[in-house]
Amino acid sequence: MQKEVKIIGLNLNQNLGILNACEIKFDENNNMIIVKGRVGDGKSTLQKGLQLGVAGSKTLKDNNLYGDIDLESQLLDGDKKIYVGCKSKNGKLEYILYERDENGKKVLNPVIDGIKATPASYLELLQTELTWEMDKLTSENPTVQKSILLKLYQSELKKVGVVFDKKASLYEGSILHEIEVAEKERDEKDRERKQCGGIADDLMAKGFNPDVPANIPDWIDLSVIEGNIKKKEDEILVGETKSTTKKETALNAIATKAAELKSKCLQYNSDLEKSHNEKIEKINKSNENEQKKNDIIRDANVGLSGLRELGYVGKEVSDWIESLEKGEIKILPEIGALICFDEDGRILSDNYDLLDKKGRELLDQKIELGAEYVNVNNADYTFDSEKLKNEIAVLLEKKAKATESNKIVTAVDSFHAWRKSNEKVMELKSKYVKLLSKVDTGVEGLAIIPEDENIFMMYDGSYDKKYFGNKKGEMRKLSAYSGTQKPMICLLIQNYLLSKKPKALRYMFIDNVPIDKGTRVLLENMAEKLNLKIILNITGDFERKELVNGEILIEGGELFFEGK
Repeated sequence: MQKEVKIIGLNLNQNLGILNACEIKFDENNNMIIVKGRVGDGKSTLQKGLQLGVAGSKTLKDNNLYGDIDLESQLLDGDKKIYVGCKSKNGKLEYILYERDENGKKVLNPVIDGIKATPASYLELLQTELTWEMDKLTSENPTVQKSILLKLYQSELKKVGVVFDKKASLYEGSILHEIEVAEKERDEKDRERKQCGGIADDLMAKGFNPDVPANIPDWIDLSVIEGNIKKKEDEILVGETKSTTKKETALNAIATKAAELKSKCLQYNSDLEKSHNEKIEKINKSNENEQKKNDIIRDANVGLSGLRELGYVGKEVSDWIESLEKGEIKILPEIGALICFDEDGRILSDNYDLLDKKGRELLDQKIELGAEYVNVNNADYTFDSEKLKNEIAVLLEKKAKATESNKIVTAVDSFHAWRKSNEKVMELKSKYVKLLSKVDTGVEGLAIIPEDENIFMMYDGSYDKKYFGNKKGEMRKLSAYSGTQKPMICLLIQNYLLSKKPKALRYMFIDNVPIDKGTRVLLENMAEKLNLKIILNITGDFERKELVNGEILIEGGELFFEGK
């Protein structure tokens, strides 16, 4: 049998918003408490006060909404009195859970059902999201309704393979995990298509319908075009390299010949100097032979005549004549002068007429080599690349057009890839919605029904078809029922959800719902039959003297009860 926890009191130790500090005791046997008052008198604030003490810190998004808070809720857990204290501290709410010993001293975090209890864990075990937020379940907003449905039916959803806890071992491979992975892939495909222009409207504006293959250009392999461009660029490079190399090779060959010729000329000069030195040495040895000296002079005179006839007036001959006049013995050089070089090592030909045959041959070779150098150096070795460059220009233009064409192909492909991933997400969400529709709501005639990507709670009025105005038992959305009918449906759901707990705070809080006499009687009967306690707010003008048992009137923040 389920253990029931009841709210038996609420102490406001200081004002709570508009409400004055007070102490409220609740009759644990009264299944319905009606809070009456005009707009702004504090009905919702009282409900928030009860919620602060029973639902915990998640009650308020703004902890400073009602100023400093100091309240205490009294609960009856079986025959054990449990207290929940709530106080403001440094902008936050602090909770304590305790009981009192026989001396009235607080015993924090008491042991309940064999477990040391804390405020958050204890309170969460007792109630459902519907306890305080009935209006969300009956909302016309599918997102709001879906959000609370997923919280209310977590255990039932797990049975059909819907796992919410991402840390759970069963999460990977579950429908929500599949959707998560598919959405990530779709987001990536969406980024890719936006980067390359894969938006259907943009493509259509350019004249390319993604769904008409004949309208989309074929993919062009740019590597073939780029290969041809590279081939022609290589041809130019090879041609220009060969041209430069050919000239350099020819000039290097001339340089080699010139080096060899210079070496021969130096050897020729060396040989002349050696021969001259040998003759001088012989002359010196023959000084003692005067006759031979005269013969040498005579021979020299004869040689001088020959030189004059040739018109030679070089320095060497002048030096020789001068030596004769001084009575010195010098030998006239043979007809064969030195081959001279300039500062850069080039051969000079000033003494060409005095060179012997061998010397003239060497000098002739130099002249020929010089002519060859001039011809090679002045020759045009430039490679004619104009034709190849024109062909490359044509290929580059072809590549540019192909690139633009391929961009369209890429954009279309990225659009299809995104659409395929989006369709996968939609299919998985549809599968998810169908799984949700298999959830057992625990209420006859009540089902979770998929609609497009959303889910709705739908009910056929089985509990009382006449009251719900649904004699034919049609499935209608909860939001389609009237404001007075919705709480009835929520009572049935709350009863089922609480019945699955080992112990529960069997309450539901209803704010601002129009209640006629018939509805009140039905609510009271349902509450008694289902063992549910209802705390209901009603707005209007009421008289204190009209209060009956189970009713609270709030006027300007002050609470009044029957007879008080």
